[in-house]
Amino acid sequence: MSGPDVLLLRRRCALLAPLSLAMPIPAGANGVESASAQAWLHLPIAVSDASRRPFVAQMLKLIGQAARIEWQIQSVPWARLLLMAERGQALAFGVSRSASREQQFEFSQPVFDNHVWMVVRRDQALVYRGLADLGGRTLCVTRGISYGSAFEAAKQSSLFRVEQVDGDLAARTRMLMAGRCDVMLTSHRNPQPWGVEKVLRQESGFAAGIAVLPAPMQVDPVHFVAARGHQLAQALPRLNAAMRAQSEAIKALISSEL
Repeated sequence: MSGPDVLLLRRRCALLAPLSLAMPIPAGANGVESASAQAWLHLPIAVSDASRRPFVAQMLKLIGQAARIEWQIQSVPWARLLLMAERGQALAFGVSRSASREQQFEFSQPVFDNHVWMVVRRDQALVYRGLADLGGRTLCVTRGISYGSAFEAAKQSSLFRVEQVDGDLAARTRMLMAGRCDVMLTSHRNPQPWGVEKVLRQESGFAAGIAVLPAPMQVDPVHFVAARGHQLAQALPRLNAAMRAQSEAIKALISSEL
């Protein structure tokens, strides 16, 4: 083998070596993988820059320790997160299922349920029974987020207008209060509207001017995802086992105010 061929082979081996550790460990007699028998992995993971960072950081730490994974965290806009996962550049955290995503990604077991809440100015009442009640209104949504096929069809039919927004929760709340949209959509794990309202007031500085509608528009389980057929997807069974082992600690974290 010539010199250039040897160098090429070495480079390929160097790239594949970290991912090869993600191969599932054979189950023991009780059908459960032994965490102590697994080598530590160093894996890239993309998280949304609009997410609640203390909560996400603690969740990744909790699951990572149980899975013996050291995360290389990249905080990026949502559209970039999906693109990185699709290209096999990283795992992605916090992704819900959809028909189109099923074609692109492999999914872990659900990590937690995300609730899509509708937020309005307190002086702008809205009774919501279905998407038709959003007719003629302008909605502020995070760029790249999908709220399902029915929502997309309503948007395409011009039932309502969508204002796509980059930035954190406080930035989107300021847009709502400035009148640039009538309804802001925001995702949060809290199943109670008063809990979401408390978070909004704390993070945006608006105390009495905002209201969260009583029921979420939808509830979506969120997952770790990897590009379908990519080597990174081999880490998903390991993450599933870690989530099962840490189920009680995960429930406590979800219920916390982080």
